[in-house]
Amino acid sequence: MLATYNDFITQNPNCRKFENDDDMQNIFAFLSQDFIIVQMIDASEAGKPALAPVAVNVEHFFADPNKSHDNSLDDNFTKQAVGLMIKTVLEPFGYTVWKQKDLPKSINATKFQSASTYRFDVLAPRSMKIVKRVEEIIS
Repeated sequence: MLATYNDFITQNPNCRKFENDDDMQNIFAFLSQDFIIVQMIDASEAGKPALAPVAVNVEHFFADPNKSHDNSLDDNFTKQAVGLMIKTVLEPFGYTVWKQKDLPKSINATKFQSASTYRFDVLAPRSMKIVKRVEEIIS
């Protein structure tokens, strides 16, 4: 089963202040999309921080001038919470935190400088897996 926002709050009691926060729930929903999960796992497999392919999207969300936000990426706690969300999202796939790395300069992130890399742990409990396959198109 995919991780839920409630899983994130339960696993990270210090983030309880975000429990009813629409912005943070929207970020978690964004990070929980199948294609985003695949991007984060692909980045992890390449030895890059899982945040790398989505950092700019998260920054744009908080920078949207058409919305008022209760949180800001100028606050380290909010940035750390995004990282903890990624940890929660990737955990059901058997990925665990490996080490902290600088984000590649090429992604042009302005608020995030570094993030966790993840590696697949064969001993970690899993409830989800990524399936990639080639199929013939039948006309």
